[in-house]
Amino acid sequence: MAFYGARVEYALHTLLNLTFAPGGTAPSARDLADFQRLPVAFMRKLLTQLEKAGLIEGTEGVRGGWRLARDPKRISALEVAEAAEGRTPLFECREIRARCALWPDDGKPKTATTGVCEIHAVMLQAEAAMRRELGQTSLADILAKVEAKRSTASKAAAPAWFADRYAERRKA
Repeated sequence: MAFYGARVEYALHTLLNLTFAPGGTAPSARDLADFQRLPVAFMRKLLTQLEKAGLIEGTEGVRGGWRLARDPKRISALEVAEAAEGRTPLFECREIRARCALWPDDGKPKTATTGVCEIHAVMLQAEAAMRRELGQTSLADILAKVEAKRSTASKAAAPAWFADRYAERRKA
């Protein structure tokens, strides 16, 4: 079971997509949903989570929409993951060591139930390393890697798409 799954991926893509919108525009929830081919209801829930986390801000009305609340350099991948999924531990120790067939339930040795389980300790270290890496990786870092792979046409197409959608909303 993936603890960081599609919701985190969509959140990161949504923030990246907000960086593609030209200055002076603000994509709507529908624009962002359509751009990723997602249901609008899902996008609205995701945007609400990102707004509560202080990562984006929204404005209402024809000129309204969503913008990053901070510079991409100041938004960490960890903040995005926690906004999308919460701070759920990546490993849940079931204390299996206390249920060994070698001892009865009422006769477990202290070593079977005291201190942190060694398996749990390894998992805690791995989780700390992952959180540290995510915390050190900014949205700007991810954006730079994305931009390095994008074609010239793609670099022009995404801002144009958002600008056209914004212009259409203003006409309506």
